[in-house]
Amino acid sequence: MPHRVPTNLITGPLGAGKTTAISHLLEHRPEGERWAVLVNEFGAVSVDQALLPQIDGVVVRELAGGCLCCTLGVPLRVALTDILRKVKPDRLLIEPSGLGHPARVVTVLKMS
Repeated sequence: MPHRVPTNLITGPLGAGKTTAISHLLEHRPEGERWAVLVNEFGAVSVDQALLPQIDGVVVRELAGGCLCCTLGVPLRVALTDILRKVKPDRLLIEPSGLGHPARVVTVLKMS
């Protein structure tokens, strides 16, 4: 049976403060835990990843160029598999672009 990783889906419209909320969570991460953050940018240039703090024990990955639940279904599954195998996080935070519908993202996650 695959190891289940606690996952938080941080959603909201563009400009709602998703990246700020993730930064706060990272700053209060329990000592010794390894976390991974998967950031989805709708555009080709990552702004959010640059705003996240550089913290030991935290790996930040980015998927750019579309909505996680629509155009990036397969790349999302590939990124998740890579993170789970290589990083082996104790917790996973996912920040879809403000365009992603949470229910669709959850559907993709359940398929992974």
